[in-house]
Amino acid sequence: MREIFAGHDPRDFLNPKSPAFKATGLDAGKLSADQAIKLMAQEPRVIKRPLTAAGKRLIAGFDRDALKKAFA
Repeated sequence: MREIFAGHDPRDFLNPKSPAFKATGLDAGKLSADQAIKLMAQEPRVIKRPLTAAGKRLIAGFDRDALKKAFA
């Protein structure tokens, strides 16, 4: 997980609206980067999807404009 999110804040890739994240009872705003990585490793369903790698860029969720820009 650390390799995937190297150079990025892993908290930006959490989906606090997902049922899996809500079930944890955690506050996304209070998690450290390390805690976010551990949580994602234990429960991958808390990661925003799709997670797209474009070079050194990571795009979380279906952001049509960001995807077009990344692959233009």
